[in-house]
Amino acid sequence: MGKILGGLILVYALIYSGLSIFGRYQPMSVGTFGVKEFAWAPFGFYDTDHAWEGSSYAVHHPTEKTGGWQRIMMWTFVPLWSLDCEFIHKEPTQAEIEKRFPSGSSGISIGEPMSN
Repeated sequence: MGKILGGLILVYALIYSGLSIFGRYQPMSVGTFGVKEFAWAPFGFYDTDHAWEGSSYAVHHPTEKTGGWQRIMMWTFVPLWSLDCEFIHKEPTQAEIEKRFPSGSSGISIGEPMSN
């Protein structure tokens, strides 16, 4: 029984690791005036085509494409995802965002309105 449980835990961790390898930072908190914070999103955790139900940004900007987090994936992997976000993929600073998205190419900044 112990070997089976150990094997299941190993498979669980390997699946999460595989998803995390293909992850990227996505908006975690988006208000009426833009992105408030980013979080690490392993592959499948964030759907760029479907906003959270009742998202205030999506409600106030119905013509813009907004994404949403897949809660089933988040809850399935919450222990590993929490550790990953805490120790490996911390929220990027404004300087890191500017390095990845040079000024003028994305208009992304934390706490600022999203550009069109």
